[in-house]
Amino acid sequence: MIGQSEIMPIGLLLKPHGIKGEITMQVDADIDLRELRCIVLDIDGIYVPYFIDSVRPRSSESVLVTISDIDTEEKAQELCGKEVYALRADVPNADDADDADDGGFFLADLVGYNIETNENECIGEIIAYDDSTENVLIVVRSLAGKTIYIPIADEFIDGIDPDKKVVMMDLPEGLIDLN
Repeated sequence: MIGQSEIMPIGLLLKPHGIKGEITMQVDADIDLRELRCIVLDIDGIYVPYFIDSVRPRSSESVLVTISDIDTEEKAQELCGKEVYALRADVPNADDADDADDGGFFLADLVGYNIETNENECIGEIIAYDDSTENVLIVVRSLAGKTIYIPIADEFIDGIDPDKKVVMMDLPEGLIDLN
């Protein structure tokens, strides 16, 4: 059984790409996925290894992956939104990377955080992000269940509180209503 101390986060499975099980994956680490024995996903609290059949570039921060036995859009959809881990033993200098952590955030780190305005109004929870366009967007599920797309821009972010899992944002008036 794979333990949490044996793995390190390397990205996030975003969304299916096509109908044959290919998945867009956000890669947060400088890792060649083709050199890994496997990737690891948390499935109901158990770290499960998955084997990569193919990897091809999509953007500067994402790739398209094909995972063994994931051969339909439906199977791919079941894995979307899951954080991707690598076995530390497969990553050269994995322990050095932990020591050099600057405390910064990757977009994948913010999934599960709530978005709040300066007036402490909760807009909703970040459920994913979309980097398929030039402007990277966070995908938020509002309290009413509506999907909202918000561009990630430094001028909109007032602060991040990792203890409360909150991103404080100063959004232009009407932005949320556009969705």
